[in-house]
Amino acid sequence: MKVTFFDVEYANVRNKSICQIGILSRDLDNPNAEVDKLDLFVNPEDGFDDNCVRIHGITSDTVKGAPSLNNIWDDIEQYFTNAVIIGHNVASADLDALHKNLVRYGIEVPEIYYICTYQLAKELVPSFAVSDYALGTLCNFFGITIAEKHNAFYDACACSDLLDKLVDYSKINIESEIQRYIPNDNADFIAYISNASLKKDIHALYGMIRGFTLDSEISEDEKEYIKSWRGTFAPYTSHADVSTIISVIDNILADDVITLDEVNTLQLEIRRHLDIVSTSTITLATQILNGIIKGIITDEEITYEECQNLRAWLYENNYLSGHFPFDKLYSEIEVVLADGVLTPAEALSIKNEISNLLDPVESLRKDVMSLKGKRICLSGNFAFGQKSAVEQYIIEQGGIIETSVKKTTDILVVGDYECKSYSNGTYGTKVKKAIEYNGKGCNIQISKESDIIKPAKSFSEVLFGFIDASGLGDAEVYKKAQLPRQMMSKIKCVPNYLPSKQNICAFAIALELNVEQTNELLSSAGYVLSRNFEFDRIIEDAIAHGNYDIFNINEKMYELGISWLGAK
Repeated sequence: MKVTFFDVEYANVRNKSICQIGILSRDLDNPNAEVDKLDLFVNPEDGFDDNCVRIHGITSDTVKGAPSLNNIWDDIEQYFTNAVIIGHNVASADLDALHKNLVRYGIEVPEIYYICTYQLAKELVPSFAVSDYALGTLCNFFGITIAEKHNAFYDACACSDLLDKLVDYSKINIESEIQRYIPNDNADFIAYISNASLKKDIHALYGMIRGFTLDSEISEDEKEYIKSWRGTFAPYTSHADVSTIISVIDNILADDVITLDEVNTLQLEIRRHLDIVSTSTITLATQILNGIIKGIITDEEITYEECQNLRAWLYENNYLSGHFPFDKLYSEIEVVLADGVLTPAEALSIKNEISNLLDPVESLRKDVMSLKGKRICLSGNFAFGQKSAVEQYIIEQGGIIETSVKKTTDILVVGDYECKSYSNGTYGTKVKKAIEYNGKGCNIQISKESDIIKPAKSFSEVLFGFIDASGLGDAEVYKKAQLPRQMMSKIKCVPNYLPSKQNICAFAIALELNVEQTNELLSSAGYVLSRNFEFDRIIEDAIAHGNYDIFNINEKMYELGISWLGAK
């Protein structure tokens, strides 16, 4: 019996928009048959829920460049139509997600049969033996190691091991457990955006429009921003607030001319949708202020009138004193307006200061030499993986984890990936609190993830380490890789020089590295092999089968019309 162990991760719970697929295909009747393994990142073409990101660590940055499900379905459909699907809680979670996504793209949903290891375990494993029937709990009970939890591929692999254990445990006839999948009725797809994120964006838009009007003129850049906002939020018209605002924007754009009176009308409409009730006064006012100053610099010009009107707004909202970015902005505006003249140098200074205030992490970030003994707090989404993995890395480096920013915190580390839940756009409440504490005499260093997590060795160090271990000379390696001598010279002599991914793979083939070593070499240059891409699959499969004939590999590349190895 052919089976497909199947697991997915999704970007949000409402639409279950798939962002990773894990597949392990086996023939249960033929243990010696080849096993297919697929680990695919998928562009969900939908918004990410931060709660989901915290679970699986996949963000919009992770799937950037990955294909959407409709573009890979033809390649993977065989695993669902010619086999029984096996997964943990597979019907209500993974197959439900697959069904929703296929319907969304107008793809015919095949007839699917499945076995659920969750249901199977509840029937076979006594309740007193385990605390619950979660995949992780059952794997611990049977001594199964999951390489990485909430990774679709590793969960699918763990499910395969779990089925074997359950069969051995009970000696059941597995075919008697097969069920036909009956999908739930699916609501129409509605693009996902969290309520908190939507409120923040509306508050910021209100501030932006307020900033546009401070000089009593509407520039082409400001007009284009309004058009851009309309395009960005058009998918979210299922939200009444967005629908109403877009309707007003459409009316004022009807003649492709935006007047000051029309923008004031838009501002009044947006004001009706400000979340004054459930958003704290400070957060609401800060979001509006950030919008105002962003609106001021949209047209790249700062006028005296804008500075005067901004100062008036700051006077009216002086309850923000002590809250970032009010104090810094207030003092800067007071200085430049003191003599009643705004010079070009002062205008430039205000523009630069506003840019820094809108993205304070970039302007304040510092490199970190050592984590040992440092009290460290984390904020945001991390390229390194789940926050728990970052915490473990810090602990291994001698750091001490703090869950919140305190006056005694030494370092606040901000993840390199975008976080939609940040209350202030590019930064969240932890960054805001750290800056405010520093304004009161504390010394909390703000750093990005890449300031503390660095590759242990440079690309050139890793490459020449492999060359030394191979016993080959440098010339032998670049010739076998079909690469020019000049490239080897650049790697040796030019600091931080990095060849292309294709050329690094050519080195890996020349050195006859295994898959793990190839990924080590690639990762030192910021790359990794991914089963999402044809080039990567050819390289990985060649290495896995011991094929280091660069000409043979290039023949396959040529047939598929993709970049090949070595000099072109």
